[in-house]
Amino acid sequence: MKTLKSLNSKQIRERFEISRQSLSSDPFRPIYHYSTPENLMNDPNGLCEWNGQYHLFYQLKPSNEDRWHWGHTVSNDLIHWKDLPPAIYPNIEKDCFSGQTLVEKNRVIAIYHGTESGNNISISSDKMLTRWDGLPNNPIIPIVPVDKNGLPYRVFDPCIWKEKDGYYSISGVYKNGERSVDCEGVNHLFYSKNLQKWEYIGELFESSFFTEPGEDIAVPNFLPISDDKYIVLFFSHKRGAQYFIGEYNQSKHIFTPKTHGRMTYGPLSIGSLHAPSATIDTSGRLVSIYNVKEGKPSNWQDVMSLPRKLSLKSNSLLQITPVEETDSLRLSKKELSEITVQPNQEILLNNIGGKSIEIEAKINLATSREAGFYVLQSKDGTEKTKISLLRTSNTPYKFPQNDSLQIDVSEASKHPNIYARTPEIGPVKLINDTILNLRIFIDQSIIEVFANNEQCLTLRSYPTQKDSRNISFFAKGGVAKILNMKVWQMKSIWPELKFKETK
Repeated sequence: MKTLKSLNSKQIRERFEISRQSLSSDPFRPIYHYSTPENLMNDPNGLCEWNGQYHLFYQLKPSNEDRWHWGHTVSNDLIHWKDLPPAIYPNIEKDCFSGQTLVEKNRVIAIYHGTESGNNISISSDKMLTRWDGLPNNPIIPIVPVDKNGLPYRVFDPCIWKEKDGYYSISGVYKNGERSVDCEGVNHLFYSKNLQKWEYIGELFESSFFTEPGEDIAVPNFLPISDDKYIVLFFSHKRGAQYFIGEYNQSKHIFTPKTHGRMTYGPLSIGSLHAPSATIDTSGRLVSIYNVKEGKPSNWQDVMSLPRKLSLKSNSLLQITPVEETDSLRLSKKELSEITVQPNQEILLNNIGGKSIEIEAKINLATSREAGFYVLQSKDGTEKTKISLLRTSNTPYKFPQNDSLQIDVSEASKHPNIYARTPEIGPVKLINDTILNLRIFIDQSIIEVFANNEQCLTLRSYPTQKDSRNISFFAKGGVAKILNMKVWQMKSIWPELKFKETK
């Protein structure tokens, strides 16, 4: 098989179409999430809006090649994606690793980490961002020798933005100790007036007590999220996707984290949410997207999450919702309401279910200590994935704590090669102490659960039986009630997977 670099654009598109067609028989291939056209995909990179279209780049290792490229896909609505040839091919670096983009009036600047080289910049001005020119003096921020404490700085995944006096970039991942053991996360700040020559300024911020020892700050995205707050989305090689929200002093170039939150809670890289890419689009939305790792051995690797809109509530807490364009995927709908389950009872919801669906539900937890749904459930109950809320705030203890949302895939699959995994569990606050609003997206092998607009859990699930498409509602320790519920079958964004719709 020829390398992608040796093929023209038409040949690459044809090859990707053939590859997608060959992968269409895989029962775990999602129909409305973006997945790799071939072989291996890793971190999303450089999400941006340019000339009225959204561009997403990502780490792509093509079939029969050993080096990572910047793969490329484009969309009019953040939902329906079209494969394009790789945007950036490895050259002086061994691999093109993660980075982000900066959109200017007449061009887009991409900054990324080149392994065994340093941080590089490429620039594109064409309509579809298919032609990129690397700066002649790449790497513009080379890898430098460091002492035992990681000083003066380590170069890794970069992010870029512009202020009145020029360009700024953060890079670096950790200092003091061994990564994933006892290090401290840090991002170093660099400045350039013209993109060509970069000056080391110092540390933009450290993770301090917000994260565990051993956590680094990789794949950073540094963006304003309100008039007076900034957000840093990042990935820790010990604990996964996270964020800081805080204040940025532009005159001193210091970011001060005020709050910290996680987007991955369970074991790292076992079917879980991974690294981010984010942008502020022309409508002013802060949109983020993540890759989601496999939970089993696979000939192709990784799925992208649905795009998420991030904003701040009045109390400065992060709000997480699917982008509005997600509604365009909805097909037929079924509704039900006022369904009560008694303590320790489970009710099968007849004639409602599917393997590529959206569920919108409002639940009253009432007196239950746990309530929720089994989805992707087989008729005999031997395969089922649990999505539930555990009441941990209604104890007699006075310590403040939230309730716990969970996705449990321990009984989800009979597949012999599924990796063992504990549930994905994250905090959520009930409305008026009893109400939980859910939006659940199920797509063959990926589940995303949005709760009360303030939490989103993501996990992979691999049911093997054709009839593992049912939904049931249950409660434990008390009564619970579905106030209302809607279930939509979802469209495929890929022509070769249309046959999976409504199944």
